[in-house]
Amino acid sequence: MTRCTALPRLVLNVPAIALKSPEEVANVLGPPERTNGAQLTANVRNRYQRGSVEVVFVEGKASWIKLFNTRSLQFSKEILPKLGLPSAKPTYVNSSHVMSWSNLANLQEVSVYGGENGTISSILICVRPAQAA
Repeated sequence: MTRCTALPRLVLNVPAIALKSPEEVANVLGPPERTNGAQLTANVRNRYQRGSVEVVFVEGKASWIKLFNTRSLQFSKEILPKLGLPSAKPTYVNSSHVMSWSNLANLQEVSVYGGENGTISSILICVRPAQAA
């Protein structure tokens, strides 16, 4: 008999929304509550789930993702699986303020910012940089 290890409960499924269109992101997060920018411009900023998730679309693809409501998660290197990402050693650590991972799972950077009492205040994912005009 084999023992199964439960997967961590996802806070945000980053691979499901990274580089996706606004329609595909809405299928995962629900419809945006607020949109900043016309759909005809290169950059559109949408807020989802009562403002707890912000996605910036560059040329119609989710290029920046910011999570504001971190549900009192602890500031720890163990956050990546809760974002649907593989565990890895951070490329930069400031013990209580920020941890960053570069070139992780086809993402340019994932940064976790420390909050009060050892929790996370926000998480910023740079899927890809804005292209130079």
